[in-house]
Amino acid sequence: MKLLFLLTFLFFSATLPCFALEVYFTPSRDCENAIIKRLRSAKKIDIAIYTINNRLLVKEIKKAYDRGAAIRLISDIKQAAKKTSKIKELKAYGISVALNEKKTTEHNKFAVFDGITVVTGSYNWTNAATYRNSENCVFFEDDEQKYQSRFNFLWKTYNSIPVSDSPPMRDKTN
Repeated sequence: MKLLFLLTFLFFSATLPCFALEVYFTPSRDCENAIIKRLRSAKKIDIAIYTINNRLLVKEIKKAYDRGAAIRLISDIKQAAKKTSKIKELKAYGISVALNEKKTTEHNKFAVFDGITVVTGSYNWTNAATYRNSENCVFFEDDEQKYQSRFNFLWKTYNSIPVSDSPPMRDKTN
């Protein structure tokens, strides 16, 4: 019986994907810092977020865009219209933005960096989430690209630009 259990364990453990997780909780700057780290190195960044007003994250998104990263951002249309939202600012800066006009609420909170690294969780990209709320964020490698597929579906749903088209990149010669 022990041999059967051991063989079963070895078989299933060999077939299960093994990946590292990074888990952070707020209130603290841990989620914010881990996101900034990815924003500084990624060449392609897809963000689906309910709302964003965190000035440091907005600053790093702009810096990533300035260095030539391709960035697409999806957000909730009602949240984007609020005075504290930074969605309009990012769109005016040149970031490709799509707002849900077809769903009740765009409540996703995830980003995909370079098509594989994902951050998700309850963490909104806001000052309240960083400094006051009890929230979480989890980073992992999505080898099956389920999050990228979901982002592409949402982008196509909310935006008339075909998903296959590359988002605009900042002209670094200016």
